[in-house]
Amino acid sequence: MLTLSTALTLCPNLLTLQQQSEREKKALQRLALLAYNFSPTVIVTEQGLWLELSGCEQLFHSYNQLLRKLQQALLSHSSALDADSIEMGFAESAEGARLLCRPGFYCELPSGEELLHQLHNMPISALNLSRRQQQSFRQLGLNCLGDLMALPRAELARRFGTGLIDYLQLLLGEKPCQLQRFHPPPSFHDLLQNPQGIFSKQGLLFPMKTLLQRFSLYLQARQCHCRTLEWRFEPLLGEPCSMRVTLSGSQNSWSNLLDLSRLQLERIALPASIESIILTSDDFIDAVPAEQDLFADTLFSNNLYSNTALTEKDSSQSSKLIDSLRARLGPEALLQPVLCSNYLPEKAGEVVPAGAFQQSTATHYGAQPLWLLPKPVAIQVRNQQLFWRRPLSILSGPQRLCDNWWQSDQQRDYYLACDSQGARYWLFRQSGSGRWFVQGLFA
Repeated sequence: MLTLSTALTLCPNLLTLQQQSEREKKALQRLALLAYNFSPTVIVTEQGLWLELSGCEQLFHSYNQLLRKLQQALLSHSSALDADSIEMGFAESAEGARLLCRPGFYCELPSGEELLHQLHNMPISALNLSRRQQQSFRQLGLNCLGDLMALPRAELARRFGTGLIDYLQLLLGEKPCQLQRFHPPPSFHDLLQNPQGIFSKQGLLFPMKTLLQRFSLYLQARQCHCRTLEWRFEPLLGEPCSMRVTLSGSQNSWSNLLDLSRLQLERIALPASIESIILTSDDFIDAVPAEQDLFADTLFSNNLYSNTALTEKDSSQSSKLIDSLRARLGPEALLQPVLCSNYLPEKAGEVVPAGAFQQSTATHYGAQPLWLLPKPVAIQVRNQQLFWRRPLSILSGPQRLCDNWWQSDQQRDYYLACDSQGARYWLFRQSGSGRWFVQGLFA
């Protein structure tokens, strides 16, 4: 290996690039998110990725099929990788796999005898040992790992210490791996930079698509859906611009998120030239696994569950429509009525932004009109006869509602009444004052 000064002396036109450790770490974490879909145990270090394949054979039907799918996923999601730039190794331990790394991607798992033979032929100089220990092994005529393993371990421990025995046990898979496993972070943050600048909204779509595809891998690894995400566009000169996309339902499809982001992007003013595009999100909800029918292939099952499938499809389409309209028109353009946890009819509903569903704990009893008067209107009692525009007759009741008793007396007795022409009214009598009011009219 040559020093940089020697290399520049031999080749003055040599192009040198400074190592960017933080970018390398981010790239490895993105690959770890992708690998997390193939193995529950992923380890990330500065040297690369380790995947524990044992236990995944049944899911992918074979180790060779797992490796082929892993290769396709790596090459399709990372433009910086190709089959020749990947180094790969197999062993029964993480340290053994590191020692057996070779250029190229292998889609066939070697046999155990072959792996053991490769380890035995591994040179002593390749082992992660101190220089003094390697020099001692060379003086003893030990050239490969097989020569070292042929010696009694008790004698090796006595002469070279128990640390050597621990290392050999880790190398041969006799002790569990002590490297820390990778876990997806609790929030997502990623960026793409273009030093030349992006000067149009259309030019932003491709890097936004790339970031959303990475975000989709993150959601799959965490088995969750997102409710909101935020874009940040930083220019070469000037103030940055932000854009927040809020979803009415949970989402993890990058194509849907890209469509919503594109619609909302049309409504905002961007700087003249954008250098960095940043995507962040920390608002997630656990993904509920889809229910699978045991008899999904039978005609009876399809008829039985067809209504449920249609309901879920309609719900998804309505959420997509709400998100699209809100992205194009703005969050204040769509409103919806919802029930509140209040027994009083005039306070039992409110208008909220579309998609902001609220679960009501209030219980409503009896027949109630769909439309209420803006305010309850007092009615008269003439000769013990209720009168509002014309005489009223009680049909049914009372139905007592009582709410906010700790603040004021809100006890009411509700009745269903009608007039001589058949029109029906919803009345109540206020407890305490004994006054009568009409609050709603039935169709």
